[in-house]
Amino acid sequence: MACDFKVDTEGFVDISEEQDGGLLKKILVEGTGDERPEIGNKVHVHYHGTLTDTGVKFDSSRDRGQLFSTKIGVGQVIRGWDVGMPTMRKGEKAILRAKCHYAYGEEGSPPTIPGGASLDFEVELFRWDGKDPEDMTPEERSGYALKQKDSGNAAFKAQKFEEAAEAYAAGANAITYGQGEDRDDDVPELGDEDKKLAVALLTNCAMARLRTGDYDAAKFDCSHALQFDAKNVKAIFRRGKAKLSLGEHDAAMEDAAMVLEIEPGNKEAETLAKQAELEKKRAKQKEKAMYSKMFG
Repeated sequence: MACDFKVDTEGFVDISEEQDGGLLKKILVEGTGDERPEIGNKVHVHYHGTLTDTGVKFDSSRDRGQLFSTKIGVGQVIRGWDVGMPTMRKGEKAILRAKCHYAYGEEGSPPTIPGGASLDFEVELFRWDGKDPEDMTPEERSGYALKQKDSGNAAFKAQKFEEAAEAYAAGANAITYGQGEDRDDDVPELGDEDKKLAVALLTNCAMARLRTGDYDAAKFDCSHALQFDAKNVKAIFRRGKAKLSLGEHDAAMEDAAMVLEIEPGNKEAETLAKQAELEKKRAKQKEKAMYSKMFG
């Protein structure tokens, strides 16, 4: 079956490189902002794929219940995605209609996609990642991390705490690339401003993760932040909060004491110490009651 080059209208716009109708796009929900993913970025989407002629579904990430992630522009997906995804904005939902030379060609992808088939992908773009940190210059890592901090702040303000944590974590991963005890000799040590940015991202990420109940990750973020600023009060305090939630009462009190050593009279740290002491007593009473039942 040869490729069908008939151009449909129905509100679609031709975005094919040849302008031959090979790739059409119809926006269903407008996206936000002016930025779009670039070649080499990893996009995170939901999609629903059907045969154009029959409407028969052949694949759907929504049926699997998890986002589909892939790099674009590097041949990991069909040409229709490599060309179509860079036209989308964050939050946009659109139909990409790919004729066979933008999809699986005249051979198709049996048994679900016949040869020469035109495909419709309803795609929703949630977010995308930039280059991998190792492929960035130090300046690019700093710029990307700052953008992720702004994205995380906006998500946190909207009480989208998981989304905020993901943005902060992506920024922290970029800015701290190659740093630490095993610092890559090819990566320059962070300057003071970038260290401040790293600490802000990591402590903000911990704050978001405390809201989602991811206490182990919050504790790790805070400890990571302290590698760049050993006396950062936010990092120590939020680590103490995470430890308290994990039932690590003595460790939580130690962190509260560290904060009070740096900032005597810190009310939040005083409250944390009292909470940890109270929770420790309750845990001991509960343990004592359990043993009384077992051996009474």
